[in-house]
Amino acid sequence: MQNQESQWEIDESPRIMSYTLANFRQLPQIQKLGEAKQFEMEVVGNVLPFKTNNYVVEQLIDWNNIPNDPMFVLTFPQKGMLIPEHYSKMEASLRKGDKKEIQNTANEIRLQLNPHPAGQMELNVPILKDGTKLYGMQHKYKETCL
Repeated sequence: MQNQESQWEIDESPRIMSYTLANFRQLPQIQKLGEAKQFEMEVVGNVLPFKTNNYVVEQLIDWNNIPNDPMFVLTFPQKGMLIPEHYSKMEASLRKGDKKEIQNTANEIRLQLNPHPAGQMELNVPILKDGTKLYGMQHKYKETCL
Protein backbone atom coordinates (compact mmCIF):
# COMPACT_ATOMS: atom_id res chain seq x y z
CA MET A 1 0.00 0.00 0.00
CA GLN A 2 1.25 3.44 -0.80
CA ASN A 3 1.86 6.01 1.88
CA GLN A 4 0.45 9.07 0.20
CA GLU A 5 -1.65 11.93 1.36
CA SER A 6 -5.19 11.46 0.28
CA GLN A 7 -8.69 12.58 0.96
CA TRP A 8 -9.18 9.45 3.11
CA GLU A 9 -7.22 11.02 5.95
CA ILE A 10 -9.56 14.01 6.24
CA ASP A 11 -12.21 14.02 8.97
CA GLU A 12 -15.14 14.52 6.62
CA SER A 13 -16.31 11.76 4.33
CA PRO A 14 -14.47 11.73 1.01
CA ARG A 15 -16.30 11.54 -2.29
CA ILE A 16 -16.35 8.08 -3.79
CA MET A 17 -15.33 7.88 -7.44
CA SER A 18 -16.20 4.77 -9.41
CA TYR A 19 -14.01 3.43 -12.17
CA THR A 20 -15.28 1.10 -14.86
CA LEU A 21 -14.34 0.16 -18.39
CA ALA A 22 -15.64 3.55 -19.51
CA ASN A 23 -13.16 5.62 -17.47
CA PHE A 24 -10.39 3.44 -16.00
CA ARG A 25 -7.85 4.85 -18.50
CA GLN A 26 -8.20 8.25 -16.80
CA LEU A 27 -6.38 6.96 -13.73
CA PRO A 28 -2.76 8.25 -13.71
CA GLN A 29 -1.62 4.90 -12.30
CA ILE A 30 -3.19 3.04 -15.23
CA GLN A 31 -1.70 5.45 -17.77
CA LYS A 32 1.76 4.53 -16.47
CA LEU A 33 1.15 0.88 -17.39
CA GLY A 34 1.35 1.60 -21.11
CA GLU A 35 -1.05 1.16 -23.98
CA ALA A 36 -0.54 -2.62 -24.40
CA LYS A 37 -1.51 -3.40 -20.79
CA GLN A 38 -4.44 -0.97 -20.95
CA PHE A 39 -5.69 -2.65 -24.10
CA GLU A 40 -5.46 -6.09 -22.44
CA MET A 41 -7.64 -4.75 -19.63
CA GLU A 42 -10.10 -3.37 -22.16
CA VAL A 43 -10.31 -6.70 -23.98
CA VAL A 44 -11.10 -8.62 -20.79
CA GLY A 45 -13.25 -5.82 -19.37
CA ASN A 46 -15.57 -6.03 -22.36
CA VAL A 47 -16.36 -9.65 -21.43
CA LEU A 48 -16.20 -9.71 -17.63
CA PRO A 49 -17.71 -7.14 -15.26
CA PHE A 50 -15.29 -4.59 -13.89
CA LYS A 51 -15.80 -1.83 -11.35
CA THR A 52 -13.62 -0.34 -8.64
CA ASN A 53 -13.37 2.92 -6.71
CA ASN A 54 -10.85 5.52 -5.66
CA TYR A 55 -10.40 4.01 -2.19
CA VAL A 56 -9.17 0.74 -3.70
CA VAL A 57 -6.98 2.58 -6.21
CA GLU A 58 -5.49 5.03 -3.69
CA GLN A 59 -5.26 2.94 -0.52
CA LEU A 60 -5.23 -0.77 -1.25
CA ILE A 61 -3.11 -1.23 -4.37
CA ASP A 62 0.68 -1.01 -4.14
CA TRP A 63 1.42 0.62 -7.50
CA ASN A 64 5.14 -0.05 -6.97
CA ASN A 65 4.39 -3.78 -7.15
CA ILE A 66 2.46 -3.91 -10.43
CA PRO A 67 1.59 -6.32 -12.00
CA ASN A 68 2.08 -8.57 -8.95
CA ASP A 69 0.10 -6.65 -6.33
CA PRO A 70 -2.74 -8.98 -5.20
CA MET A 71 -5.34 -6.21 -4.97
CA PHE A 72 -4.46 -5.03 -8.47
CA VAL A 73 -4.82 -8.58 -9.79
CA LEU A 74 -8.17 -9.05 -8.04
CA THR A 75 -9.53 -5.65 -9.04
CA PHE A 76 -8.48 -4.96 -12.62
CA PRO A 77 -9.17 -7.20 -15.63
CA GLN A 78 -6.25 -9.53 -16.38
CA LYS A 79 -5.49 -11.24 -19.70
CA GLY A 80 -5.34 -14.65 -18.01
CA MET A 81 -8.99 -14.37 -16.97
CA LEU A 82 -9.97 -15.45 -20.49
CA ILE A 83 -8.79 -18.51 -22.37
CA PRO A 84 -6.58 -17.59 -25.35
CA GLU A 85 -9.34 -18.34 -27.89
CA HIS A 86 -11.80 -16.00 -26.18
CA TYR A 87 -9.16 -13.32 -25.70
CA SER A 88 -8.20 -13.42 -29.39
CA LYS A 89 -11.83 -13.21 -30.50
CA MET A 90 -12.55 -10.21 -28.30
CA GLU A 91 -9.28 -8.54 -29.27
CA ALA A 92 -10.13 -8.88 -32.97
CA SER A 93 -13.61 -7.41 -32.42
CA LEU A 94 -12.21 -4.45 -30.50
CA ARG A 95 -9.62 -3.75 -33.19
CA LYS A 96 -12.41 -3.63 -35.80
CA GLY A 97 -14.23 -1.08 -33.63
CA ASP A 98 -17.80 -2.10 -34.53
CA LYS A 99 -19.79 -1.63 -31.29
CA LYS A 100 -22.46 -4.15 -32.27
CA GLU A 101 -19.83 -6.78 -33.11
CA ILE A 102 -18.03 -6.10 -29.82
CA GLN A 103 -21.27 -6.63 -27.89
CA ASN A 104 -22.14 -9.78 -29.86
CA THR A 105 -18.66 -11.23 -29.34
CA ALA A 106 -18.77 -10.48 -25.61
CA ASN A 107 -22.19 -12.14 -25.28
CA GLU A 108 -21.04 -15.17 -27.27
CA ILE A 109 -18.01 -15.61 -25.01
CA ARG A 110 -20.07 -15.15 -21.84
CA LEU A 111 -22.41 -17.94 -22.94
CA GLN A 112 -19.42 -20.27 -23.19
CA LEU A 113 -18.17 -19.49 -19.69
CA ASN A 114 -19.17 -21.92 -16.97
CA PRO A 115 -20.52 -20.12 -13.91
CA HIS A 116 -21.59 -23.44 -12.37
CA PRO A 117 -18.65 -25.87 -12.64
CA ALA A 118 -18.88 -29.58 -11.88
CA GLY A 119 -22.61 -29.86 -12.51
CA GLN A 120 -23.63 -27.63 -9.60
CA MET A 121 -26.99 -26.76 -11.13
CA GLU A 122 -27.93 -30.44 -11.39
CA LEU A 123 -26.07 -32.06 -8.51
CA ASN A 124 -26.62 -29.45 -5.79
CA VAL A 125 -30.36 -28.86 -6.19
CA PRO A 126 -31.97 -29.13 -2.74
CA ILE A 127 -34.70 -31.77 -2.41
CA LEU A 128 -37.51 -31.63 0.14
CA LYS A 129 -38.53 -34.72 2.13
CA ASP A 130 -41.40 -35.32 -0.31
CA GLY A 131 -38.93 -35.39 -3.24
CA THR A 132 -39.74 -31.91 -4.59
CA LYS A 133 -36.67 -30.28 -6.15
CA LEU A 134 -36.10 -26.60 -5.38
CA TYR A 135 -34.69 -25.32 -8.67
CA GLY A 136 -32.87 -22.01 -8.56
CA MET A 137 -31.19 -22.83 -5.26
CA GLN A 138 -28.01 -24.72 -4.52
CA HIS A 139 -27.41 -26.94 -1.52
CA LYS A 140 -23.63 -27.10 -1.20
CA TYR A 141 -23.20 -27.38 2.54
CA LYS A 142 -25.19 -29.22 5.19
CA GLU A 143 -26.68 -26.07 6.77
CA THR A 144 -26.63 -23.67 3.81
CA CYS A 145 -28.70 -23.05 0.69
CA LEU A 146 -27.52 -20.46 -1.81
